[in-house]
Amino acid sequence: MDTFSSSVSTLNVSTLYSTTSSRELHHFNPQSPRKTHKLPPQPQPPNLLHSLHSTTTKPSSFISTKTPSFLQKPPPLSSTRSFSNPIHLSSPPSPNLHRNPAAGYAAALLDISQCYSSVHLVEQDIRRFLKLLHNRKVEAVLANPFVGLEEKGQAVKLVAEKGGFSKHLVSLVKMLVGKKKVGIVREVLEEFQRIYSDLCGAVKVKKVRNSFAV
Repeated sequence: MDTFSSSVSTLNVSTLYSTTSSRELHHFNPQSPRKTHKLPPQPQPPNLLHSLHSTTTKPSSFISTKTPSFLQKPPPLSSTRSFSNPIHLSSPPSPNLHRNPAAGYAAALLDISQCYSSVHLVEQDIRRFLKLLHNRKVEAVLANPFVGLEEKGQAVKLVAEKGGFSKHLVSLVKMLVGKKKVGIVREVLEEFQRIYSDLCGAVKVKKVRNSFAV
């Protein structure tokens, strides 16, 4: 009986030890198969380079491939394109006529003289007026630095009124005196003579050409 009890005790202890050892070995043995809890697959972050490449190579059918209107190149301008309101550029004014204020006033006097067909008469009056301005007494007043601008203007105005000149010439001189531009009166008259000479020369050339043509 004692022998059987000791055998049973020995058997149980060895069995228990072997079972426990096998469990521990099974737990620490990396090669032994065991159940593992697998995590659900995590979504991969999108590959931006791949997405960009696929977008440029294969456009999606859901995205319109048409270029927006604000990115499209404008159509080339055609030289034959017609406009509803064409702009007509007038020829620029002659630099000889309007390069300075004196030339502008001279051209204005010429225009109004042509309107009244009195260009030759005005030119004759201008020659007489310039002779009076070259008078010694008048020049002494105009060249005197101690004489004020107003007194000089009154002297020139008096010459224009008393000389029996064309009304267009007198009006121009009075206007220049009123604007305190008496200093350019002589220059305006000389510029008128220059323009008049150019016009007369052009008329002479035209007459000569017409005579040869006949």
